Amino acid sequence: MKKSTFLLACCLAAACTDETPAEQPAGPCDKPEYSYSAVEYRKWQSSGFKPWTTADAAETRTVAGMNWFSPVDFHVETPWGGRLDYGAPEAVRGAAGFFRVARADGRWYFLDPDGGAVILRGTQHVTPGESDEHKAAFNSRFGSLEKWSAETGALLAAEGINYISWGAKRIEPFPAEVRENLLSPGGRKIAYGENLYLLRTFMWDMRQNLGYAFEDGTYNRLVLVFEPTFEQYVTDLAREKCALFAGDRHFVGYYLDNELPFVAYENNDPVRGVELAHFLALPDRYRGAREFAGAFLRERGIASAEAITAADRTAFRTAVAERYYEVTTRAVRKADPEHLILGSRLHDWSKYTQGVVEACARYCDAVSVNYYARWQPEPDYMANLAAWCGERPFIVSEFYVKGDDATYRGKPYANLDGGGWLVRTQRDRGAFYENFCLRLLETRCCAGWMHFEYCDSYGGQTASNKGLVSVEYVPYTEFLGSLRLLHANLYALAGYYDDKVKGER
Repeated sequence: MKKSTFLLACCLAAACTDETPAEQPAGPCDKPEYSYSAVEYRKWQSSGFKPWTTADAAETRTVAGMNWFSPVDFHVETPWGGRLDYGAPEAVRGAAGFFRVARADGRWYFLDPDGGAVILRGTQHVTPGESDEHKAAFNSRFGSLEKWSAETGALLAAEGINYISWGAKRIEPFPAEVRENLLSPGGRKIAYGENLYLLRTFMWDMRQNLGYAFEDGTYNRLVLVFEPTFEQYVTDLAREKCALFAGDRHFVGYYLDNELPFVAYENNDPVRGVELAHFLALPDRYRGAREFAGAFLRERGIASAEAITAADRTAFRTAVAERYYEVTTRAVRKADPEHLILGSRLHDWSKYTQGVVEACARYCDAVSVNYYARWQPEPDYMANLAAWCGERPFIVSEFYVKGDDATYRGKPYANLDGGGWLVRTQRDRGAFYENFCLRLLETRCCAGWMHFEYCDSYGGQTASNKGLVSVEYVPYTEFLGSLRLLHANLYALAGYYDDKVKGER
């Protein structure tokens, strides 16, 4: 019997002592599989919060509410937070001695540099905040980067987090003065990844390089992929930035960009989503994209812009995505054959669009999605994503909800910044995290997730509760308790869902 199956079997007797009413199929001891929680939340929609409701959160799963599973106190992990009790890897991608992706026993993992199979569980932007309020709290609580990084590294390790990012807009590795404390705390090894921002940096530098600024908000920024200088620019940028990570075993790999405008909500905005008619009407300054659109019309035998169909519009979005991923991944692979390419953090309708996801999967080692505006992963979308990704895993590169009980110096947060929904308490934030991640584990195609983010934000005189710690760097202990519980049981839980698929329980 496999170790994971043995652990689960040994735990079932204790699980069956819980009192649990539910209308679900009976399992061991005739108990339902889950005792669901109903969590109140408020959606942020149309620039305002909607009323409190439990409509989408009535079946919130938690580890404590799993009646056929008993939590374990620990499981054996590699220093990277990986497991050694897994099957023979297949569909392996990546360079030996560095992070790779692989499937084993039907589940996708990252393979760590020492041979363990890792499900990444991370947080982002592990760096001191930049607002005056952050700086005042930093100076009072820590006084130095050394003390901050030592305490922060210990916190990350204690909560079972094994992946972080620094998050510089112009990509850079962790500074030398904090690297050891953050990436090797107490004998643990924490991995990290960063965003190259290839297209965005080209756009930022256009005035310098081309003599004029891009009219962002007037044109879809993906038209820049067809600028004559774009490919050479990203080749040079990748060569410069990838050199910073050469030989770094802690570094997983690169995101190419973030939330690019491939597809707009309901296809109703040509700036936020690629539209064939928009490309055809571009001025001479962007003739490269206009000519690409014209060639697309001729190849499909479309007589005029008026004859464009919905199918043509969809195919054109795929063609633009194909060009973007082809050019950018070629530049990165040429510059760095050691590390992985983690997609471009697809969001909104882009992540629901088959052709865009498939284009990403053809060229990248993993498909990353920023997953908001849902209480939990949608089963139909998870099935589609697994099919569209094919021989690639996916990762969730952003998700969160905010707590209405967060305060700064006794004053409640406004919680207006960002797209995350609002829940009542930090305990509810923890329930959201457990539910979201349990359902990702159940898919077996998700190789990791990255909560957004390390520290609460503060700006415009208001704070927003996104973090593991507050604006004053105080950890949210109730929220973190859910992270710790789920992370401590991660591979036992993975085994639980694997055994259900195999019919072994």
